[in-house]
Amino acid sequence: MNLHSNTQYPFLKYIIEEFSGAFYENDFTSLNRILILYHNRFSFTVQRNDISTFLAAHEQGLSEPDWFYFYFWGEKRRRIRQVRSRTAFVIRHNPGVLITLLSRKDYGSEQAVLDTLRSILGWLQTLSAEVVEDKTIDPDDWKSELKQLIAQTMKSSQASRRTVGTPDIGKFHELLTGTDAAEKIVKFNRLKVILLKEQWIVASNQADTYTFFKDPSGGRFYIAGLYYVLCEKGHVEKKPEAPQVAALYNSWIMHNFELSSFVKAFQPHELAKFDCRKGDTRFKYVSEARLLLRDF
Repeated sequence: MNLHSNTQYPFLKYIIEEFSGAFYENDFTSLNRILILYHNRFSFTVQRNDISTFLAAHEQGLSEPDWFYFYFWGEKRRRIRQVRSRTAFVIRHNPGVLITLLSRKDYGSEQAVLDTLRSILGWLQTLSAEVVEDKTIDPDDWKSELKQLIAQTMKSSQASRRTVGTPDIGKFHELLTGTDAAEKIVKFNRLKVILLKEQWIVASNQADTYTFFKDPSGGRFYIAGLYYVLCEKGHVEKKPEAPQVAALYNSWIMHNFELSSFVKAFQPHELAKFDCRKGDTRFKYVSEARLLLRDF
């Protein structure tokens, strides 16, 4: 999911996921539901954005009878009720963890949700079972599920940042020109400072890892355009094949681009499309990359 845009989550898709119970499969999907509703409100409301009021309304909705899931029976309906109760419990007793999530610039990123799940788990570990009055919630089961969910999410995230067939992706700075490794690292650090300053990326909670923050509409072309301009200006010493280039970017930039389309953006025939004139599809992306790196 990538929510950093002024595009609403498709209404029909939301309705299907709501009434199919897809938002209540686990704590991750339930947080996604909060983010979708918040994003639509944040992006399009003309009123002052009040996170506390939004969460209070959300908690009230989750606490209402779930009669509209009458068509589910047995385990499915029990699970929906359980996840709704868990989310309502967090909002009611520890709203700060969700206020922190929704206050982040990268609130729609997988990393933001992962950090929130960790915070919820840490908080639950300080509670005794007697504090939880809702009988649909088993604190021990909840903590166990969260641990598994966090581990699965981290494994999936790490796998998506690797490219099949590139077991040793090396380091991004090794692509760059320089007399030695130290000079290449300095150049790479300068590049990151520029990207941070212009908000193409934002810092994450992982060391030396950043979240792509530039307009996600065509976002992979911004990164590919950046690579093209680095090559154009003579800053790229090694020019590996597309899967390797994509893997090197994935080693320090987190994003939600589909892997095959991201790799394709670095194919030679795709990069050649950045050699274009005003009015061409890629001109916007390469122009912004050239402006970004004008003093690099």
